[in-house]
Amino acid sequence: LSSDSSDLMLRIYRAESYVGLQEYKTAIEDLNFVISKMPNWPEVYFQKGKVLQDSGFVGDALQLFLQCLALDEDFLPAKLEVERVILFMKLDYYSLGGSEVREPVSGSLNRAQSAHALNSTKDLAKEDGLKRVSSEPLLSGQEKGALLKRKLSFSEQDTVVCEDGRNKHKKQGESTKRDMTLAFGTIPGDLIDVSDFECSLCMRLFFEPVTTPCGHTFCKGCLERCLDHAPQCPLCKESLKEYLASRKYSITELLEELIMKYLSDELYERKRIHAEETAEHSNLTKNVPMFVCTMAYPTVPCPLHVFEPRYRLMIRRSMETGTKQFGMCISDSQNGFADYGCMLQIRNVHFLPDGRSVVDTVGGKRFRVLRRGMKDGYCTADIEYLEDVKVADEEELRKLRELHNFVYNQACGWFQNLRNKFRTQILQHFGPMPDREENIQAMPNGPAWCWWLLAVLPVDPRYQLSVLSMMSLKDRLIKIQHILTYFSRDQSK
Repeated sequence: LSSDSSDLMLRIYRAESYVGLQEYKTAIEDLNFVISKMPNWPEVYFQKGKVLQDSGFVGDALQLFLQCLALDEDFLPAKLEVERVILFMKLDYYSLGGSEVREPVSGSLNRAQSAHALNSTKDLAKEDGLKRVSSEPLLSGQEKGALLKRKLSFSEQDTVVCEDGRNKHKKQGESTKRDMTLAFGTIPGDLIDVSDFECSLCMRLFFEPVTTPCGHTFCKGCLERCLDHAPQCPLCKESLKEYLASRKYSITELLEELIMKYLSDELYERKRIHAEETAEHSNLTKNVPMFVCTMAYPTVPCPLHVFEPRYRLMIRRSMETGTKQFGMCISDSQNGFADYGCMLQIRNVHFLPDGRSVVDTVGGKRFRVLRRGMKDGYCTADIEYLEDVKVADEEELRKLRELHNFVYNQACGWFQNLRNKFRTQILQHFGPMPDREENIQAMPNGPAWCWWLLAVLPVDPRYQLSVLSMMSLKDRLIKIQHILTYFSRDQSK
């Protein structure tokens, strides 16, 4: 600026820097200079309004937002700010009972300012200068003056009051925990309309409402399901890639407190329905979610790359319900997926910035499919779990131990004779071969090394499936023995 004091963009940049330093008065001086040179520049009026709003002069800020819209009726950020300010004015007005005037809290207006701003907005709306861009009706035309849904970006939801009295907005993604509780008085019941507090995606009362950076509010679960398909706002289609990457879906505290205060009965019913849905997703024998992909085995790690929207939803539900389990089956051309499979236990989920995830799982119980179904795009099944039939006869048990030891030694020999390259790859992916167990009938699925070996052997999945379905350890060992004998011949050649 010392070399070119007429550069208006440099003035704006310096004003933004002063705002960052919370030197609001100096920032206003720069913006006033720009306005004096370019009186028809709507962005400058909006920026000046934001500075005044941050400084606590909300009435003056509202007038500047309206000036901005008078110059450019499609200036979306100014529309959102006008809606926000009027919402707080209405709440503040009704909390006063329409009579008394109290000291305004941070960001509120007195009645005189409220009446002037409401009238100004109505006049502007008559000129069609405040067109709506969302599914919600205009405030001035709302029947019975019902409350608007809150539409704030993360950076605008909360204000921190510093020790020196200055206001400072929280950064996007930080916690939206309010620093003061609602101080509103009683609002007449006929002014509360539950439809103003409904999610535009599920058309039900907000449950865990979150507000996107573009200013739209949805149920947390509804928004997550939309972001499974595309990283865009469901209403305005603005990109939410950064929002998705951070995965910090902080609850909009103001809206949640309003619902708790004025719609407690409806909220109780909404929570009851949510609890029933969660319980349904938690059942591990009825409508169990099925991942149709590959073979999985008890005790064997099974890392998954999840990218399809239906499986993103399935994994998220498994985590939210606390079961952290789902079934894994291979596909079947006739029935959709095989009659037998293995439950997988989620050990860790690593989310990628674009919404995909890498899920670390390990095999658990085996099961048989009794009935197939579908839930929100992914397969489900009613299942029964399988366990090995224990051998009670001493002589039979002795022969079983001999067979077990023989096949175990045969498996160790086959693995040691593999080329170093293959052996290293197996160890990296599946880990070392489990040790021989003393009590071969201690676990319901038999010795762990059998499943590890079955996972690493290059066998047709249908053959592996037949071994997975066996409930006799003896039959399983014989099958594995035949496979090892076949591959040992190839190694000798």
